[in-house]
Amino acid sequence: MITKFGKWFKPTKDPSDDKICILDEIQLIEGTFSPIEAADVLLSLINYKIKFHTVQLLNVTDKDELSHEKSEKRIAELKAAKNRVTQLILEARDTGQPLRIEGNIQILPHDI
Repeated sequence: MITKFGKWFKPTKDPSDDKICILDEIQLIEGTFSPIEAADVLLSLINYKIKFHTVQLLNVTDKDELSHEKSEKRIAELKAAKNRVTQLILEARDTGQPLRIEGNIQILPHDI
């Protein structure tokens, strides 16, 4: 099914194919970073997503229990990811090792 995004993006895979149709893919992060730089990049992204879901929680009405639970669950997942990233960064700092980070964003139609 072609959505309104089909007007702006060209899928990278044939929509008639059984595989997922990716509308676009953006390389958000690519490079080798010092532990301090890696902390700045990764923790900034994670903190922003935690803030986003916190604001979503504040905007949720009492009737929308499912959205409330989804945001709470996602915040917990992001906080766990933040702890894992922090540990990796501290280990890299302690051993003096730079970190290679690659992060791609895939944009898909909502109905997939």
